[in-house]
Amino acid sequence: MIHKASFILFKLMLLLGGAWLLQSCGSGSSFSRPNVNYLYDFRSLAPRPHYVVYHKNADTSRIFYRLSSEELLYVRQANTNNYKADFTIKYKLIDSFENPLVLDTAEFKLGDVEEKPNGKVVFGYFDVAPFNGFGRKHYILDITIVDNNRNLSFNNFLCLDRNSTHSAQNYLLTDTIGNPLFKNHLPSNIPFRIDCRQNSPVLYVSYYKRNFPLALPPYSSPNKTTFELAPDTTFLVRADTILYLAAEGFYHFRKDTTQWAGFTLYNFYPQFPYVATHAQMVGPMRYITTKREYNGLLEAGGEKARLREEINTFWLERSGSMERSKILLGSFFNRVQEANLLFSSYIEGWKTDRGIMYIVYGPPDKVYRFNESEAWIYGDETSSLSYYFTFSKLNNPFTDNDYQLSRSSSYRYGWGQAIEAWRNGKVYTSKDIQQEQNESDQRIRAQQRAPYWY
Repeated sequence: MIHKASFILFKLMLLLGGAWLLQSCGSGSSFSRPNVNYLYDFRSLAPRPHYVVYHKNADTSRIFYRLSSEELLYVRQANTNNYKADFTIKYKLIDSFENPLVLDTAEFKLGDVEEKPNGKVVFGYFDVAPFNGFGRKHYILDITIVDNNRNLSFNNFLCLDRNSTHSAQNYLLTDTIGNPLFKNHLPSNIPFRIDCRQNSPVLYVSYYKRNFPLALPPYSSPNKTTFELAPDTTFLVRADTILYLAAEGFYHFRKDTTQWAGFTLYNFYPQFPYVATHAQMVGPMRYITTKREYNGLLEAGGEKARLREEINTFWLERSGSMERSKILLGSFFNRVQEANLLFSSYIEGWKTDRGIMYIVYGPPDKVYRFNESEAWIYGDETSSLSYYFTFSKLNNPFTDNDYQLSRSSSYRYGWGQAIEAWRNGKVYTSKDIQQEQNESDQRIRAQQRAPYWY
């Protein structure tokens, strides 16, 4: 069944916000066995669109998409000064991961002709509307975008939560003229609107300003702190007016205070998800510093010149040269920014369990999705030196992107190897893990080899 797709083009004016691309909703083993590590690897040249799901009514879900023109190949048209991009969007609507019954399919062939395509955003939407008679429940949208000029594709899974008219996908965050915003984090004093299904005249807003602890190493016991649901303050806003976030923290919008289902906006800091100041560099460095080194950074925090000098000295001592220091620092904080894009929930992505693993180890070689969890594997999954990590999805009223690592003391050795590599001036990756696994397996085989008899 082919649905009509709207295709809109406008100049790139907003920061790309992709943390919400990876909307995990659980998966059954029968459908999630394929390795989806590409979702967490930014080295691919394939286009990585951002999506927003909005349930217009009981029958229809609207899927907005957006991607940068730099992600598409524009080919010059014969006898003209114009360049054209050709791409295809196709989807399969799946009943569930456990029961991958295809309920609906569609394919849209789209294009963009432009004399100077750089710096544009390609934006549009399509409707998924087979829900009449299905009842309210969860669905999976298996969606693929193909750059036809390069024959490259990117596949992802979106969760369509139609179980309640109060859930986050019944709200649409837009700018002041109605264009959807493809992120749920905004800095202070940026105007926005919230379109709400059923057009509620007022929304209840619960505001939270909390200091959350950093993620712990994988061999440590998990944090025992509990989250207090009682907000710092609650107030009312009109749903038909232009709104602003006044302060850093997060804001939970609800139509009904008798239940927690609603839509949450986050205000981390003005430049989020990017690391733009030396002060923003301090927190992630805790993962590879000693307590004494980290305390020194904290003590220097109030003096910009001193903090800059402390940070530069740390990385220079690790690398041995200014050129190598820049490479090491750039690689580390690129991972911090990518973690913010991928794993942010009610806290910045670099503070999460998946974030700390991604920053220290890099993108995993394999990612498997299961029901309410996902597994990461580095190197060889059959090696005796296991680098297999399981993250369980937590029930969180503010986000569907909150996962907790299953920790184990057995991870201490591998973690120590990774931290030592960073502190010795090496960008640690899965290739280093593979080498360590090979050396470990060789030692084990040597110990198990039968003795020679003469």
